[in-house]
Amino acid sequence: MQAWRIGKAGNVSELTGAGAALYGGRWNHPDHPALYLGLSTASCALDTFMLAGHVPCLPLKLVELQLPDDPALYNEPNLQQLPEGWDALPADKASMDFGTAWLERTEHLGLILPSATMDQTRCLMINPKHPAMKQVTIVQSTDFIYGLARARVAY
Repeated sequence: MQAWRIGKAGNVSELTGAGAALYGGRWNHPDHPALYLGLSTASCALDTFMLAGHVPCLPLKLVELQLPDDPALYNEPNLQQLPEGWDALPADKASMDFGTAWLERTEHLGLILPSATMDQTRCLMINPKHPAMKQVTIVQSTDFIYGLARARVAY
């Protein structure tokens, strides 16, 4: 399975989930490490943009990851299994409780979830404490600039 991550150039290749543990995220409370990935580069870019609330101007990297292909390592709940308000912007306690409980069980490497920014896309939360994390590898890391920022840099 392939997945992508966009982040600050200095720490995007760090796969411990420490950033999400510091501040929490849509699906995790602080002090619970997690990695947030996109299942496409476009969904990854959109989620990063929406979370920032503007086109990020920091030096960014797009990292492609290779994850184990074993379907048993992933859980994909249907919409009826998600808590009411899971897609609230900004994220609220319901989605954080749901994801944190999943992280604490350590049953799966990944939790495949709908994106809060676009119904047709899926994101992936990885539990860095799962034993299969040892099989996750970085395929490549490239510079990433959003379209409008790219246009300004080109001229």
